[in-house]
This record gives sequence, C-alpha cells and structure tokens, in this order.
Amino acid sequence: MRKPTCQNYATRWQGFIEELSATRKSKDDAIKKDLLLYIRTMPKEELASLTNTITPEVLAAMKGLVSAVMNGIGEGKKIEPNTITEQSGEAMAQLCMWQLVVGYNLRELEVREEMRAALTGSPREDGKDENGRTWYGSG
Repeated sequence: MRKPTCQNYATRWQGFIEELSATRKSKDDAIKKDLLLYIRTMPKEELASLTNTITPEVLAAMKGLVSAVMNGIGEGKKIEPNTITEQSGEAMAQLCMWQLVVGYNLRELEVREEMRAALTGSPREDGKDENGRTWYGSG
C-alpha cells in the first residue's frame, strides 16, 4: 500500500473544496431564481431591514392587495387567513412580483411626500397644502 504524499493529499482536498464551492454556487443561483425560496432563506435580520421602514398605511395597502388577489383566485370562496389553498408557483410568483411593485411604488410616494414636506415646511395632518389642495406627487 502506497502512502499518500502531501501533494496528493492537498490535491484531493483542493478538488473537494472546488466541488463544494460549485455546489454552493449552483444552489445560490437556484435560490435567486426562485423568489419565494429566496425570501424564505433570507436571514431574519436582512428581511427585517427590508421591512422596517414600511408604514402602517403601506402595510395595510399591501395586505389589501394580497387579500383582493387571494379572494379573486379563491373561485368565489371566502379566503380567511388560515385557509389553505393550492396555487401554481407561477401564480404565487406573480403575486410576489405585484406585491414588490406596489410596495415599492407606495414607499416611493411616501418618500416624495416626506421630501416635499421637508422642503416646504412641516406637513399638515390632512395632507393638504396651504391652498387646501392635496399633493399627489411631482408636478
């Protein structure tokens, strides 16, 4: 029986490390392609940092969107929070995509309003300007 040399031993370990790295990269790529899986595998701290600036109003609007979509795909049945329903991965991916788009746009509108209020003075509670008009965005 031949004794392994240090070079052979190091070469074997190098191959093993490269194989593990390739496996990890392919799993990371697969996770990034699947939005639901990506969100599920996010560290709690990172997920919290994405959601900690959401105001209650935006959160309510986003929940309303999900509720409306889920009721629409529930085929006329009332879908409660504990209701189990089966949908395709494609349908859920579309729901997530729309949730991201709506949430992003609502947050962008809030930031615009905050910037406008900072530039023009303190905002009024009713969201109206000094002439009584509601401000909706740029322009």
